Amino acid sequence: MNSNTAPVPAARPQSRRALKVLLVDDDSFQLELMSEILRGMGMVDITTASSGALALQKIAGKSGAFELLLMDLHMPEMDGFQFMEALAKTGFCGALIIVSGQDEDVMKAASMVAQLRRFTLLGSVPKPVGHAALSQLISRLA
Repeated sequence: MNSNTAPVPAARPQSRRALKVLLVDDDSFQLELMSEILRGMGMVDITTASSGALALQKIAGKSGAFELLLMDLHMPEMDGFQFMEALAKTGFCGALIIVSGQDEDVMKAASMVAQLRRFTLLGSVPKPVGHAALSQLISRLA
C-alpha cells in the first residue's frame, strides 16, 4: 500500500549506496529481511534498532543524519505513533517509510500522523516487506 506521500526534499545523496538508513522494528527477522533487501539494492550504510528508544539513541549519536528511516508501528514500550512524536522532536528531516502488519485503517492513520509531523513520507508497505514494494518507494528519492 502506497499512500499519503509528500514531496521529497531537494538535498539528496549522490546514490542509493550513499544513503544512511535506519531500520526500526522489534522483530529481528524483519530487521534482517529489510537489511538484506536494501543491501540487494546497493545500500551499504544500514543501521538497525530493535526499539523506538534505541533508534532515538542512534539518531542522537549518529555523526551524519539518517536520510531514510523505515519503521514498524507495532512495537512494545514505544509504538510507532509515540516514536513519530519523539522523532519529530529530534528535528529528523530524512524520508520515512512505514512498515507494518497492521490493518489498512491503522496504516492510513499512521500516514496522516507522519504528514502532520511534517515528515517526508515516501509511503507505507505491509509486512512481510517485499523487494518490489520497497524499491518503488525508495525510487522516489532518485
